[in-house]
Amino acid sequence: MRTSMAAWDAIIGCFQSWRVEYIFGLPSDDLKILSSLSSSDIRFILCRDQRNSLFMASGYALTSDQLAVCIVGKGPALTNTVTGLLEAQNLGVPLLLIASGTGSEKLGTKAFQEADQLSVVKPLVKWAYRVEHPDRLVWALERAAFVAVNGGKGPVYLELPEHVAEQTVPVKLPFSKLKRLTCSPSPYELDAAWAALQQSRRPVILVGGGMKPRLRGSIEPLAAKLGAALFTTASGRGAVDEEDPLFCGVAGLYTDNSIRRIWEEADVVLTLGSRLEETATFEWDVLLEHTPVIQVNVNVNDFSHQYRGDKVLGDGYSAVGHWLSHIHRQPDQAWLNRIAGCKQEAFRKKEEYMDLVKKRAAIHVSEVLDVLQTAFPEDCILVQENGLQDMWSYFYPYCRFTGNSLSIVPSDQTSLGFGAAAAVGASVADRRPVVALVGDGAFNLFKSDFITAVQYRIPLIYLVMSNGGYGWLQYQLNQLNFEDKPFQFVSDTPLEHMNVVEHEHVEQIVIHEKEELSAKLQLAYSKFQRNKLVVVMIPVGLEDVHEKIRHIYGDFPLYEK
Repeated sequence: MRTSMAAWDAIIGCFQSWRVEYIFGLPSDDLKILSSLSSSDIRFILCRDQRNSLFMASGYALTSDQLAVCIVGKGPALTNTVTGLLEAQNLGVPLLLIASGTGSEKLGTKAFQEADQLSVVKPLVKWAYRVEHPDRLVWALERAAFVAVNGGKGPVYLELPEHVAEQTVPVKLPFSKLKRLTCSPSPYELDAAWAALQQSRRPVILVGGGMKPRLRGSIEPLAAKLGAALFTTASGRGAVDEEDPLFCGVAGLYTDNSIRRIWEEADVVLTLGSRLEETATFEWDVLLEHTPVIQVNVNVNDFSHQYRGDKVLGDGYSAVGHWLSHIHRQPDQAWLNRIAGCKQEAFRKKEEYMDLVKKRAAIHVSEVLDVLQTAFPEDCILVQENGLQDMWSYFYPYCRFTGNSLSIVPSDQTSLGFGAAAAVGASVADRRPVVALVGDGAFNLFKSDFITAVQYRIPLIYLVMSNGGYGWLQYQLNQLNFEDKPFQFVSDTPLEHMNVVEHEHVEQIVIHEKEELSAKLQLAYSKFQRNKLVVVMIPVGLEDVHEKIRHIYGDFPLYEK
């Protein structure tokens, strides 16, 4: 049936057809969307900061595997989303951003908040389009959503100029459903890669964020049949069960030194759904100088060309399923023994370290992680930042994801405050316990939208590692041995001495001594169960740094090539 309706009514109609349940953002001054929303079941999470709204939407999409929607105004409202778009692009978040725009009749007249918005966002999205005519609105919406969720997932952008937003638009009812397609690799590419895998005796499998959400019962069996050491990237955690005997941790920068030998001895590396960014490939120029790297990606732009080896274009799970049906060999027992031995050494060193820190008065993040994994259910969602102390959670075996647990991390862009805001979206998407492990610098940056979580009664738990501010920078400054330190990146007033928000929905817990850790984290979980937003302040020291990153210069540690 063909009819016409107000522009925002048509937009909301499309959202309902796609089963959108939440919108994040801060609307334009005309507020027309609010009247259109009144007749739907969609909830608008009104944020205080547009950047945070993109972070929240990303957390929602990564948790639910659903299209996320953000709506903002024009000009500076749109430019405030750029950091969020950068994260969404690098994380492969299916996200639709709609921004208002200057009407066509005013373009070039120095209109209020006029900006070349398409030029700003185009480098950061899969597709960007300005709707110049009412006839193109529904078409643009359908194409944008389709592009966001298919192929290599990512953000898309639509600009709704004022002159279109004020008109009626033609629509055909019912609105189209949102279709998701599968991209299967070609048999030729699969067979070429399989030849290298079949000949290997010391294989390694690396699982990236492109393999989430997890499809149970495929990657682990492939590793078992090949006899392959199993790693993930930071964003790939949760795609495999880390209790699997072949799981060895996070690749690159976050690989335990005891397990590093596996990479030195590997004769082939299979990567699934990874862009192979610098953190994941740290030291590969030394460790894998002559080792072939087979890459499987659904997005052609995600392939890395500095490594030799076959490339397979298509869905990683389709490739895994194909190879599983072709395996007719026994794993190399010596390689399995090597994997087990390296893991035993890593766990032994962890226990030695834990025994050492237990004798010290200060609270260590490794102790927090130990208690976290016993005080909270196995299926909790851990949202992480990437600061000096919270980085401990990236190191296996200090932090392990098992069962139905889920990890959400910032991309290799590591935008400060991403995890603190993404945790809100994750809690909106899923009723499992959401725990955000954040530094006080990131938490302070997010605080403008802490009240948003309070307003909507969103339950979650923040574990705030408080060292006084920007610990990563202060730690590096302290290593420079200046006689006179004219700069300080940390505050003399740690965050645990500040009240967050006094509200009936908020519980603030401060941990002063390590003997309080277990009881107070259990208390935090019990408060969460009563639908509370819990902030746990944990004082930590700048010297509490994992051995792998103790000698840092800029972004990464130095190593011998």
